[in-house]
Amino acid sequence: MALHLVIVNDNPADRAMLRRMINSSDLDVVLVEIGTARELAQLPLEEFNCILLDHRLPDSDGIDAVVQACKNQQYPPCPVIVMSNHGDENTAARAFKAGANDYLIKDTLTPTRLSGTIGNAIDKWHSEKELRCSWESQRDALRVAERANLAKTQFIANLSHQLRVPLTAILGFSQLIQDAELGDDKQAWAKYKTYARDINQSAQHVFDLMSGIIMLAQLESGAAAVSYTTFDPRETLFGTVALFEKQVYSAGLEIRIDDQQALQTVCTDQHVLQTIMSNLLSNAINFTPAGNAVSIQLSDLDGSRCLFAVSDTGVGMNPGELDYLTKPFERYHGNAMFRDSGVGIGLPLVSSLVKSIGGDINFLTAPGDGLTATVIIPIMNLADTPI
Repeated sequence: MALHLVIVNDNPADRAMLRRMINSSDLDVVLVEIGTARELAQLPLEEFNCILLDHRLPDSDGIDAVVQACKNQQYPPCPVIVMSNHGDENTAARAFKAGANDYLIKDTLTPTRLSGTIGNAIDKWHSEKELRCSWESQRDALRVAERANLAKTQFIANLSHQLRVPLTAILGFSQLIQDAELGDDKQAWAKYKTYARDINQSAQHVFDLMSGIIMLAQLESGAAAVSYTTFDPRETLFGTVALFEKQVYSAGLEIRIDDQQALQTVCTDQHVLQTIMSNLLSNAINFTPAGNAVSIQLSDLDGSRCLFAVSDTGVGMNPGELDYLTKPFERYHGNAMFRDSGVGIGLPLVSSLVKSIGGDINFLTAPGDGLTATVIIPIMNLADTPI
């Protein structure tokens, strides 16, 4: 395969000398000859195999032209050999600092030396590129690992807070009841009954939190089982929405449901679908400012799939950050209206649950436009249900 070389030199005699040497060597080349730095800047240099660059050009210093050719990158887009009429250590040092792969003195050139230098420069450039790519991959992997480690550290801190608050209530109220510190009359026991309700609610919060963590761990390890049943997805949806009535009311929100095109029967795991609906609805409520609405859509997609979508009217987020939504323990705090301090397993859990029943999930968002989470799951017939 022919090498594509660029000669950058404004002297016709120098260009002719280089052309003769290259043509008399064993190299198979296609030559492009130019005379200015401006012409060099206009070439797609990444498409060439090597540049033979004179260090003095009529419109620029040749080494400065190398820097310009890098286009804010640390390294040139292809191998560069800087050429000079006489040896100069300072010029050579500047050339190598700018990313050149070699430095040649014109008076010492021979066809053999020139072809050897070109071959070595190309090999050196590719070797250094592989090393850079390897280093960058390792650096990126390290950053991912550091972020994951930080996320887990934050998860542990958030989890301890999430557990400490309800457990403190459980311990405190149960101790009051056990010791009958308010007395043993009818009025005191009425208060104890209220405390027992608070204990129950706090225990339920801890139970739900730990259930989510255990379920996520089971899904990631492949130990979770899917139980298929036939049911009306609308009943599941309205039952899920009812669980959030107090939260929606206290947040000053409105829930809008579009189920006009919903199927009456699906065959999938009802508990999994309810958990998906619950987590997405909870997330939308937490990110929607007071006075706004959360929109829900449940519909038949194409006769074989069911679509469930939840949209909030929050501040949205940068689409480039969407990947972090489904990573365990990662949390997004871009919305000042965010009302939850959970541990960061809701959306990762949803993503894993959707996959467990053969579905897909995607997110649509932009800064200022809120976020829409769309889940598409297959509609299975009884004949398809695992025995």
